[in-house]
Amino acid sequence: MPIYLNEQHAAEFVDMPSAVAAVRDAFLAQARGEAVNIPRTRLEFGERRLNVMAGGGRAPDRYALKSYGSATYHILLYSAQQGLLAIMEANLLGQIRTGAASAVATQALARPDAGKVGLIGAGRQARTQIHALHSVGRAREVAVFARNRAKQTAFCVQLASELALPVRAASSAQEAVAGADIVVTATNSSTPVVMSEWLSSGAHVNAMGANAASRRELDPQIVLRAALVVTDDVEQARTEAGEFIDLARAGRLDWNDLIPLHRVIGAPGFRRDPDAITLFKSLGVGLEDLAIASLLYDRAAASGRFKPL
Repeated sequence: MPIYLNEQHAAEFVDMPSAVAAVRDAFLAQARGEAVNIPRTRLEFGERRLNVMAGGGRAPDRYALKSYGSATYHILLYSAQQGLLAIMEANLLGQIRTGAASAVATQALARPDAGKVGLIGAGRQARTQIHALHSVGRAREVAVFARNRAKQTAFCVQLASELALPVRAASSAQEAVAGADIVVTATNSSTPVVMSEWLSSGAHVNAMGANAASRRELDPQIVLRAALVVTDDVEQARTEAGEFIDLARAGRLDWNDLIPLHRVIGAPGFRRDPDAITLFKSLGVGLEDLAIASLLYDRAAASGRFKPL
């Protein structure tokens, strides 16, 4: 019989370093042919929408189904042998696993000495992006820009306190990005918030906010300039990565040139030129949900505190 795990349980049992390790292991399993990702489907019911995505792996032999509407997120975690293991609230889990995926990509693609971060956005996803980078030693100082200045200031104070890092509020997106080794976009903007000419030589970009065809966080020239363009799922990118879709329609991007994250993780030392721009387009995929849900379930079950529903 399944157990029910809520947002408080996620906060109690899931720490960021373990989440990064779990997400990395999931992509390594995919690289070995031992895990699969099912791209997100957006189901429309008039003005309502239900989003559904899934992932499965062999070790352990589990699969996860995630569904969410406007504000509620849930994961169903299954065992091939035991059936339904858990029903989980998954808002916080989604934030954590998305940050973890960016950390995994950054470890593979950014320069080894990268640690100066320029962040665009000051929401919940922005927070876990920096927590994840910090957990792998890739956030030593952070500059933040957000259009809401009161929110920006509060975010900087909170983040500096949580991580004991120098975190400053930038007066513009360009100022936040200037000189950054790692650039993170965590917005839902429909127009680019970072321009190519702002990027320093050798910068790595994690673009994680725009996961719908109507959204665009990056100047198209960043995509064209990047020596390596990586995404967590190429098939999902065909319907959700607005920056890629525009360029592909214009005949300026070949979908075959995109590199799935599992190929990068499965090939250590993938980055070659320290002066090259690299890009990770994070969409958020079901395989990441499987990784984080399994981590939460194993720790909660081991605590002995939960009775089946």
